[in-house]
Amino acid sequence: MDFSTFRYINPLMDFGFKKIFGQESNKVLLIAFLNEIFQGRKHIADLEYHKTEHPGESKNDRIVIFDVLCTGDDGETFIIEVQRGNQKFFKKRAIYYASRQISAQSVNGQHWKYNFNEVYVVAILENFTLDGTPSSKYLHHIGLCDRESGKIFHDGYGFIFIELLNFTKSEIELETELDK
Repeated sequence: MDFSTFRYINPLMDFGFKKIFGQESNKVLLIAFLNEIFQGRKHIADLEYHKTEHPGESKNDRIVIFDVLCTGDDGETFIIEVQRGNQKFFKKRAIYYASRQISAQSVNGQHWKYNFNEVYVVAILENFTLDGTPSSKYLHHIGLCDRESGKIFHDGYGFIFIELLNFTKSEIELETELDK
């Protein structure tokens, strides 16, 4: 296939997403994107990119590969994933990714004081939606909270899922920077 005839990069393909959001030269785009999806709860002024491939803790563990892994200005870790197709254990995989980033903050051989930096998984779901979510909502902020009261239990560990199939606005209906 001759790619010289194509004019745009598809941000929903692995190559395109990493080209647009995963490079130091374009990090202002990722910072703006994160600031919009956090809707004022966080403000990212700068990011530092990290390697995206992480070996398991033992030789039998799987290698974890993130699309983009970076640290914000307050030490928080952001795992940015594009998930094209539905996976049977997608939610569990997101929890695994976040948990790996927390455990990676411990220092081997030392008593861990559990003062880990915040960890967030941001997942862009292209061709599927999460089970049980309303079709009128495309942005989901998921965190640890008390089931009965809804009170936040811990705010430094969370998931943001963006369901593109549920984003149905036309170009002229785009109002906010988040919409755009």
